[in-house]
Amino acid sequence: MEIENVDGDKQAGHHLKQRVKYKIMNLVIEEDKIYIPRDPDCHKCGDTIIMHRDVTLYENACADLIAKENGNILEIGFGLGISADRIQTHNPAKHVIIEINEDIYKKAIDWAKDKSNVEVILGDWKEVISEITDKFDGVYNDADNDANEDLVAFSDMVLPKCNDGCKLIQTTWGVKNPLYKKRDTYSRITLDEDTKYWYGSDTLDIIYFTLTNNNWV
Repeated sequence: MEIENVDGDKQAGHHLKQRVKYKIMNLVIEEDKIYIPRDPDCHKCGDTIIMHRDVTLYENACADLIAKENGNILEIGFGLGISADRIQTHNPAKHVIIEINEDIYKKAIDWAKDKSNVEVILGDWKEVISEITDKFDGVYNDADNDANEDLVAFSDMVLPKCNDGCKLIQTTWGVKNPLYKKRDTYSRITLDEDTKYWYGSDTLDIIYFTLTNNNWV
């Protein structure tokens, strides 16, 4: 897939989020996208897209895979709230969202104000996940701006917080992740024109793992 700048320049990447520590970036949050404004000293640069509503089909598919009625669901990253909206349609018992960026966190708090089953936590998942006492039935980690070692370690770090049968999806699994090498289970979705633009193909395989006897399989 490619990340596209607003002015049409393209950069290689796995998802719409570039691997930058946007915790400290001045993000612009609009209705259909989140982006980092262009560097005024770089005349060839464009705004860097972090999240775009064009990928709604993908976000919904991920939410449908990990969410279930009366289950406990954990999301890492709120973004535009696309997957969060979809998770809510499954009527989870509890829906926990960890968001690292304060401006996006505020948007998530506003979104959750009429949802009694939602808890929004401000912080880096690596620092706050140990404090969570809930056990989850579905986990969606969309924080693909993390360092590779953190992406690889996530499945082990979140495992103690998961019930048997929990489904796990990560937008990015990390380079040389031994778990990802066992990717036997996936859901193949046919992309619409909006989503196809970002991924450059007609279909997309969403890899997921299920916690079985304390192992991701």
